[in-house]
Amino acid sequence: MKTRKWLAYPYLMWMIAFIVIPLLLIIYYGFTNEAGSFTLENIILIGDPIFKNALWLSLQLSIISTLICLILAYPLALILRNMNLKSSSFVVIIFILPMWMNSLLRTLAWQNILENTGILNRLLTFFHLPTISVI
Repeated sequence: MKTRKWLAYPYLMWMIAFIVIPLLLIIYYGFTNEAGSFTLENIILIGDPIFKNALWLSLQLSIISTLICLILAYPLALILRNMNLKSSSFVVIIFILPMWMNSLLRTLAWQNILENTGILNRLLTFFHLPTISVI
């Protein structure tokens, strides 16, 4: 059992790096001005009609998308639970496959950035620096 605890640490580090630290940065920039001193001006600006409308629209869209996900996923989870499927079942693979899209898209993005005619080498060429062959 103790060895399984160690498996959570990479995910914990990932969460700290990509969830906790960005949230702390948002809070920091929300309560400081350009000079870095404490201010409430940024928070008061939420009351501005433009920002209030953007905040309201963002909240509406997040609530709607959460409800749609719950309405679609909950019955599907109940159906899968009652089907007594094995882990190698084709139906399970069909449901897991869309979750791999994030990894696939990230891989394709890195390929476009790092290829010989990619963004990185174009940027290096723009600054008259030697190009690199990463892929």
